[in-house]
Amino acid sequence: MKRAADAGYERALYIYAMTPKLYWDDEEYFASFTREAVGTIGWLVRMDDAPWVPVVNEGFLTKKFMFMSIDRPLFYNCPCAPTLDFDWDLWQIELSKTEDMCNRCFLIKEVGLFLREFRCATSFPPFDSWQ
Repeated sequence: MKRAADAGYERALYIYAMTPKLYWDDEEYFASFTREAVGTIGWLVRMDDAPWVPVVNEGFLTKKFMFMSIDRPLFYNCPCAPTLDFDWDLWQIELSKTEDMCNRCFLIKEVGLFLREFRCATSFPPFDSWQ
């Protein structure tokens, strides 16, 4: 029972840490996690049911579009990602490229995967890739 409570607490902290990162580009809350823990907890959060937000949340949609237009190109143009193409799917990036990634690209990947899970609440087509 304690393990289940700890898992729920970690997921809540991950989502809480993702909110300041998304809205204010503040990575302070991620400092309490190791890189491996962020990847593991993020994967567990994404395996749960997708969180629901109101469709009329203009602030969230604005941040999502800003991320897609500004931060996504930084990920693909980074020297730590020489083998990536724009046609790679997110799941392939998640499974194959985490250890040798710079911190900026790691956080961009985590935010991108986090935003992908909100597709059911924002009435957009499924985003299986960033393309």
